[in-house]
Amino acid sequence: MKTLSIAIFIILIYIDFNVLNAQTLTQTQITAIEKAITEEMKVAGIPGVALAIINDNQVVYEKSFGLANSQTKIAMTDSTIFQIASVSKTFTALTILKELKDRNIGVHEPIGSVIKDLSPVLSSVTFHQLLTHKGGLIEYTNESDRTDIYEFFKNIGDSILFIEPGKVFSYSNMGYALLDLAIEQLSGMTYPEAVNRAVIKPLKLKNTSFDLFEVASKSFSAGHIWLDGKLTPKINHFEVPLLQAAGGLFSNIQDLERLALCLMNDGMLEGVQVFDPTIIEQICQPYSKDFMASGSSHIVQANWPNNAYGYGIWMFNYGKHRFVVSAGGGNHLTYFIYAPEARFSLIIHSNLAWQGLYDSFIKIFEVVLEQKNPSSNDFKANKEEWKEITGEYYLPAIRKNQFSSIFISEKNEKLYINFNSTGDIELE
Repeated sequence: MKTLSIAIFIILIYIDFNVLNAQTLTQTQITAIEKAITEEMKVAGIPGVALAIINDNQVVYEKSFGLANSQTKIAMTDSTIFQIASVSKTFTALTILKELKDRNIGVHEPIGSVIKDLSPVLSSVTFHQLLTHKGGLIEYTNESDRTDIYEFFKNIGDSILFIEPGKVFSYSNMGYALLDLAIEQLSGMTYPEAVNRAVIKPLKLKNTSFDLFEVASKSFSAGHIWLDGKLTPKINHFEVPLLQAAGGLFSNIQDLERLALCLMNDGMLEGVQVFDPTIIEQICQPYSKDFMASGSSHIVQANWPNNAYGYGIWMFNYGKHRFVVSAGGGNHLTYFIYAPEARFSLIIHSNLAWQGLYDSFIKIFEVVLEQKNPSSNDFKANKEEWKEITGEYYLPAIRKNQFSSIFISEKNEKLYINFNSTGDIELE
């Protein structure tokens, strides 16, 4: 009995030491972070937020704020599932890279080598170009379109292309729809089944799924929009075939913590090599640089140094750190950010459309990593540079030949942006 008591005592001491060692945030840091979150929620009218911080490879903070649903008044919890939208692209990238590697197919091979009977130019688009949004594909965002992916691309043919593949960066959900189709061809499975086998199951993600009905039966956060002056729950219909690979996943901060720990540690999690290290290295290379991504105004790091796009993931520098980020917008907004060298990760979810808590994660960078905002107010563009910037920017659309435009103008030596009918907003 004495021996057992001593053993239990030693185990308890060991557990207490590791719990204390993991709690690396001070009360001052926690207070500053929570003050920033609650203030920004109040200003923006955000119903609910979920937040996790990993520092030095340990989860040091995990907390939820507010409501998962403004109508039912259900509280947000640390296990609440939400729509991660374009963070799904990271899962798609990992899956296609694994499928290609298993079959010794290079990323610079044409998509036509896997998907047969596509139109000539579309067949020539490479996996690399699709992963990096350089395929030259026009965007198509009809959430009610249930068209089979293969039939869609066969019928539309080369008219889906607005420029020669490889020429420009143009953020494209349709490029990831083609990757969906390639994954199905390579794996012999449906796209969700293939992602489950390649990513979800190996990482033991218990709350990550493409099935809305499955996640809705658990703690689930509705997205929200302002409609006629009223906060209204709304879910994006990313389960349609054409949008699944670009934004169809649901997950929560606890599952995304596991993904972050795996990516930060060269594909290893809990002593198991989940992904080949070469795949982890591949996704984080700055393939697409010097771009402006229409429709991605929530990607705030576009204003920071060395911004670039890899495979299903963005990169930027902030202070002395290199960050990798996957961001998903819609009626939710999710940031999945990590700094590989610092073994730091920030996962933050807001359930109000396009509200990404920018000020809050700047504060987190400041209090956890001791990094000040590197942006400067001293920059002044000269008149010639302003001429390069001002004008109309538009995103070509297939549906009804409509165009979505923004306008940048110069007035009294200041720059203004106008999103269709918003009125002029000063650019700083």
